[in-house]
Amino acid sequence: MSKKKHVYFICYQNRCRSQMAEAFAKYYAGEHVVAESAGLEASEIHPLTIEVMKEVGIDISQNASKKLNMKTFMAANAIVKLCEQVAEKCPVVPFNIINMEWNIKDPLAIEGRTIEDVRVARDEIREKVLDLLKGMDIPVA
Repeated sequence: MSKKKHVYFICYQNRCRSQMAEAFAKYYAGEHVVAESAGLEASEIHPLTIEVMKEVGIDISQNASKKLNMKTFMAANAIVKLCEQVAEKCPVVPFNIINMEWNIKDPLAIEGRTIEDVRVARDEIREKVLDLLKGMDIPVA
């Protein structure tokens, strides 16, 4: 079996988008990937994030928000930045690491947000994660 690929998902607070991306990567690729997430700042995982992931059968209620770790960053095969703030403030990604910017709008920052806004982001993230895994030749279930 080939060596596991490491994917590091980064957003601003690690409370929604990057948590979803990490969970989807683990759910679909299982033992074939090491998926982690972090934020430029740590925050609590938002209850709506937990709720919309439960709707698709993934429980992230025990996950913790984490701050960017440079050791994990440098060990990754791919760095995925899920928002513009991260792209502007993130350390430079070395040339040997896949560098992606998805720029998915933070559904929790939408004025008058609803759970539907979080679902839309979740579904977009799921599709992008599946495309990423396939593009990196990581088997998906």
